[in-house]
Amino acid sequence: MKTKFLMTAALLAGLAAFDSPSLAHHGNAAFNLTTPVVLKGAVVTEFIWINPHPLIKADYKDEKGNVQQWIMEMGSTVSAQLIGWNRTTVAPGDVVTLYVWQAKTGAFAGRFNKVEFADGTTMRDTQTGGDDGGRADRGVRQ
Repeated sequence: MKTKFLMTAALLAGLAAFDSPSLAHHGNAAFNLTTPVVLKGAVVTEFIWINPHPLIKADYKDEKGNVQQWIMEMGSTVSAQLIGWNRTTVAPGDVVTLYVWQAKTGAFAGRFNKVEFADGTTMRDTQTGGDDGGRADRGVRQ
């Protein structure tokens, strides 16, 4: 009986240790989700298609002409693929309008919301792509 108890305890401990990384994943608490920052005329400098979150880097000139170097995190790579994203959706040199849920610290960093291309195509994020912070599955392309 004691052996069965020890084996069960060891199994539960192993399962708890295995599942801990998935429970520790972060949410959106670091970002201001009330109103996205709009970066009209931003120039994409890099699109990094990596797991667990693709990153978009862009330069944006503010109203005073100062260049801000932004970095935005997207939802998961797999989720992005399911709604039409791939490693070439945005490319260095693309001039776009980016919508970003900025970090609460005020840094030029945040959670990507959506991108509007020069031709009017809009691509949303996998989780925070709506103007109201809603799910992207309300319409990927508009």
